[in-house]
Amino acid sequence: MEYRTRKKQQRRDISYRYFIYIVILIALVQLLALKSCYQEKTFKLPDNLFTSRISFPIAELTVDIIYEEEKSETPESSRANLIKDDSLTELDENLSTETGGQNLTDIQKDIVLKALELLNEDIEYGYQLFPDTGYPTNNVWISTDVISITLYNCGYDLMELIYEDMVAHKEDYPLDVKGRKTPIKYIDFRDVVFQEKFFSRNALTTLPLEYDLNDENRDFLWQPGDIVYFRFDEENYDKDRGGFISPNTNTDGIPLVIMISPETNELEEVDALQQYKVVGHYRYPPPEID
Repeated sequence: MEYRTRKKQQRRDISYRYFIYIVILIALVQLLALKSCYQEKTFKLPDNLFTSRISFPIAELTVDIIYEEEKSETPESSRANLIKDDSLTELDENLSTETGGQNLTDIQKDIVLKALELLNEDIEYGYQLFPDTGYPTNNVWISTDVISITLYNCGYDLMELIYEDMVAHKEDYPLDVKGRKTPIKYIDFRDVVFQEKFFSRNALTTLPLEYDLNDENRDFLWQPGDIVYFRFDEENYDKDRGGFISPNTNTDGIPLVIMISPETNELEEVDALQQYKVVGHYRYPPPEID
């Protein structure tokens, strides 16, 4: 009896084993069938898919239009541009009248306009260091800041320009007076001695140092936007102060100077050309000569 039970159990185990083998065999046959039927297909777009037989006029092509820049134009910036254009137009008309019809370049007009705008900023004299920006971040300036910030607002970064010139031409700059051999970018462009040296090397320098009211060429020689420096102490050149020739004049027709006044220590238009000694007179950027 026990023998027949064991025999029956063995036959059942063999049946299960054959069943598993058959299932595995069927799965392998299906896998091979699928593999034999599979083919990788690739599709290639025609070379002329995006071409056209129609020749469009150039005016209809928009590949160079940058829509992001157009979207970034806000009503405020558009209004500012219109105000600037109107101011330049008005300034051009005023300058033509006040300077005897002497025409100025666009950059000269822009410099004069930016310098005049500073008169509304309540700027007072004082020296502070600005290691992070170089340029002052408040309304306490020295005279060279009036020049450097005006030019910066017109696209001329004196901090970079003077530093690069000093590195390339160390022998021309009196670094020994400062007790060092290498320039310091965020300091030197504000130093009146280094600023004067930069303009003597890179600006139009063939301009007079004395204003002659009887000179018929005075309007050409002393143009609005010209940079001038005055000396107040022959023993200490660090006390020189600079500014811009203004389009406005005194009652005698002598141009005023936009600078930090040595009397009030505030930024204003000063009657200075015949009152103080001029030691530097430059036109920057230098005009192009045809």
